[in-house]
Amino acid sequence: MNKKSFSLLMVAATLALTANAQGKYTIKGELQNAEGQKIYLSKGEFGNIETDSTVITNGKFTFKGEIDGLFQNASLLMGNPMDYRNAKSWQVAIEPLTIYVSGDASKQDGVTVKGGKVQDELNRMNKEMEIFEKPFRKLNDAYYAQQTTEGRDSVSKLMEPYRKQYAQYTQNYMKTHTDSYFASQYLSMDMGNMAYEDIKSIWEKFSPDVQKYGVNAKDVKSELETLAKVRPGCPAPDFTANDINGKPFTLSSLKGKVVIIDFWASWCGPCRKSNPHMRELYAKYHKKGLDMVYVSDDDSNPAKWKAAVEKDQLVGDGFHHVLRGLKITDKAKYTFDKTNDISDKYAIHFLPTKYLIDKKGNIVCKINEGEDAKLDAQIEKLLNEK
Repeated sequence: MNKKSFSLLMVAATLALTANAQGKYTIKGELQNAEGQKIYLSKGEFGNIETDSTVITNGKFTFKGEIDGLFQNASLLMGNPMDYRNAKSWQVAIEPLTIYVSGDASKQDGVTVKGGKVQDELNRMNKEMEIFEKPFRKLNDAYYAQQTTEGRDSVSKLMEPYRKQYAQYTQNYMKTHTDSYFASQYLSMDMGNMAYEDIKSIWEKFSPDVQKYGVNAKDVKSELETLAKVRPGCPAPDFTANDINGKPFTLSSLKGKVVIIDFWASWCGPCRKSNPHMRELYAKYHKKGLDMVYVSDDDSNPAKWKAAVEKDQLVGDGFHHVLRGLKITDKAKYTFDKTNDISDKYAIHFLPTKYLIDKKGNIVCKINEGEDAKLDAQIEKLLNEK
């Protein structure tokens, strides 16, 4: 399941870039169907978001501030800021000038933002993406309205053509607009599906300004550093975490065995569908030296994690279960403590994702959703190696 779906475009819109100059800005809004409602302005880097708010009075609102640069990426949001999927959000390119926001706030596509040259580029991109973003948004709502895994899977298949159109657009844009601040944003959102070499190749073509100030540029830099450490042949990043029984587990304790690290979650449909095949591999190869390490993205709900492990029968002395270790330090600012985040060490963006580790503790390959057949082809060969 894609952990960074279209809805994350709104989260990405809160990520900032700064330059050396300073400038004052004003955002003036005049909105219909919004009287008395609170509107939020979010800006800053992901993991340290600054949020301001005001109440819309007589249909109008104003934000004023100063940016440490020529441009800062931000978003205006109406609704619950902690529920961005159901809130209405409009991306704003803050420049040192007056920005005008107007329209019908009851509709996501009913609001217009007018500002400087960067906002003009943003508006043009949004217009070009309407053809696939609008139907995707409707299907996304339908997806979350489904109460069963089967229902979500059915809607997800309908969403696939629009995902592909979006991917084609963003990949083309980042390659042909290497001086655009948004090129790095698109790269950051697509890089979870890309090989290290491809990310690096695109990144190196970006202008120096984009590499330094581009939207999500810091994320891309960090991703490249992490991916360089988890390429085939690299030692698998070690970690220690309490297992499902509360006992310390260390990955390196499994040296001498072939290991599958499976990044999954109880709420991830494709992950759960993959588990029967993992049980088959375990039954076939565990006695020959195969162990499985399941890293779950269920830190917020350990009870569901434990129930899923039991229901999917992922049990045995060769199954090792731990939580990823991500801690939320401030929900309002989207700040996290990633000190013990196993998923971050392996640059995990999508579930399920698996890594195959050889007896020496080195990475053999990464396995994305739908690629489990790669495991079958590799495991027996690795087990026979001395």
